[in-house]
Amino acid sequence: MVTSRRDFLGRSLVWTLSTTWVGATLDAWGQAAPLLLNYQGRLTDPAGVPRNGAFTMGFRIVDAAGGSLGWAETQTGISVNNGFFSVLLGKVTPLSAALFQGPPTDTFGPVRFIEVTIGGETLAPNIRIVGGAWAIGTTTGPAGPTGSAGPTGQAGSTGSAGPSGQAGPTGQAGSTGSAGPSGQAGPTGQAGLTGQAGQVGPTGQAGPTGQDGPTGQAGFIGPTGQAGTTGPTGTTGPTGQAGVSPV
Repeated sequence: MVTSRRDFLGRSLVWTLSTTWVGATLDAWGQAAPLLLNYQGRLTDPAGVPRNGAFTMGFRIVDAAGGSLGWAETQTGISVNNGFFSVLLGKVTPLSAALFQGPPTDTFGPVRFIEVTIGGETLAPNIRIVGGAWAIGTTTGPAGPTGSAGPTGQAGSTGSAGPSGQAGPTGQAGSTGSAGPSGQAGPTGQAGLTGQAGQVGPTGQAGPTGQDGPTGQAGFIGPTGQAGTTGPTGTTGPTGQAGVSPV
């Protein structure tokens, strides 16, 4: 069911709802069914974008004309995630077995509808409650013997898919896998620019004088030079005294 209305802020609402029975049936468990109904729906804006947030919603069980059948409750802080929500009716005001017994009825059985109110606005049309909810108002005796199997009926057509449930919590991280093989070495990158020369450091102190080394071999004697020119003849000196002859 889809209803387009105006919410309390003047924005149009698009409301899609489905009703299912939650809990074990009497035939399956042989005990009283839980007095709860699971009610699911989807809320979007006029453009079809899913709504998100926490909403207050009111619920009533009414007849076909909208007349109250004596049950209503309001739930606050209903979480709407990507448009989807799910509530359990009967948590605030308990459901009773008598609510699902007796008139009003039609050819399909008792006539009961869910009326939904959001933000003070009652949506329309109301959604009829069908199927498993009637287990609330029935009792079951001991199971009889199993009858023989009847003929297999033809397969019915596949119904439309229901709304997606909320995403579950994220699971724990798995263990780290073993390291894979090393990849091939990439090509050598281009050489970077040469950096500027650093400052010249101060001159260190002079080291100690080393020991004298051994005397080297004598060098070769050079060739004799050419004779110089003869100088001028000097003047004749005086004649000496005559010598004494020996005896």
